[in-house]
Amino acid sequence: MIPNFFFRVVLFLSIFFTFYSSSVAAEFLSVKNKSLILYEGPSASTKKKFIVTEGYPLKVIVSLKDWKKVEDHLGKISWAQVKGLDSERTVITLKSQVTIYNKPSKNEAKLAYIDKLIALNLLSPIVTDGWIKVQAISEGIQGFIRTEEVWGI
Repeated sequence: MIPNFFFRVVLFLSIFFTFYSSSVAAEFLSVKNKSLILYEGPSASTKKKFIVTEGYPLKVIVSLKDWKKVEDHLGKISWAQVKGLDSERTVITLKSQVTIYNKPSKNEAKLAYIDKLIALNLLSPIVTDGWIKVQAISEGIQGFIRTEEVWGI
């Protein structure tokens, strides 16, 4: 009786944590407008903390009806109005001279060099061997970039 009970508990926990881990993936949104004010609290009457520009990715921590508590690439926490956010995923480069490659390998053709703190469209959130597919917003160049060189995954 005990081994059967133990087996059931282990099976339940395995299934539970499989679904739990897939449901706790971070939610990211991007700034929809030319600029977005980030506030100290979930109200426009609270202190204004920062202004972020179009395409900037923000990690969602808490969701309210009209507000999102968000984290930026520096780990700073603030609040953003939902109407200024978009579900289209972007990432932001963390250093200068980030390279976009034709294929997911450093041995492939280099398509572009991107400066620090530039937003890129995330074409697929799937990470394959440390690579993601992105598109340079202004030039439209599509290619692959190393995940450790961007924030927003």
